[in-house]
Amino acid sequence: MSSIARLIGSKKGQALIELTLVFPLMLTLIYGAVEVGSVISTYLAITHTTREGANLTSRGTDPNVALDAIITASAPTIRNNNQGQWRVIYSRITQKPGIPCPPKPCIYRIESQIIRGNFAQTSEIGTVNQDITISGIQDVDPGQTFHAIEVFYDYTPNVMTYVGSQLINTTFYDRSIFTNVSNS
Repeated sequence: MSSIARLIGSKKGQALIELTLVFPLMLTLIYGAVEVGSVISTYLAITHTTREGANLTSRGTDPNVALDAIITASAPTIRNNNQGQWRVIYSRITQKPGIPCPPKPCIYRIESQIIRGNFAQTSEIGTVNQDITISGIQDVDPGQTFHAIEVFYDYTPNVMTYVGSQLINTTFYDRSIFTNVSNS
């Protein structure tokens, strides 16, 4: 009997059983941390892309050159071999002449747009020759010009886990609008 009591009270294999029970939880936490880090990295790349693009175009850089520069700089998130995952839209917006601002809301017109990437999203600002209002931009000079960059990104192919694809909105969007910078 004493050998059976010793076998039941033995600690051999206890660590292996505990590791077997805890390992899936640890693996899930690791995958979650990697997923969150990847989402944050992607969001920061998109935010940086919109701000730098609008900044470049507002300082007089040709919009095509600015779009090429920001797409190159935002790699590996946005790159030429994943154009189905993203869309970058440049819009030149002018305060509509003949309609003073104030009174509020100011009326703007989209003069032109340049689109890169094949992701099936349309501009949330509007389309060419459309009159629009933009919240937060008021009391501007007649005919004042603005440069907007919008970035759409489909994160779905990057999601490592099924749980991650269910917990996050996989279409990221960001925009920045800058006014012309005077050279004086």
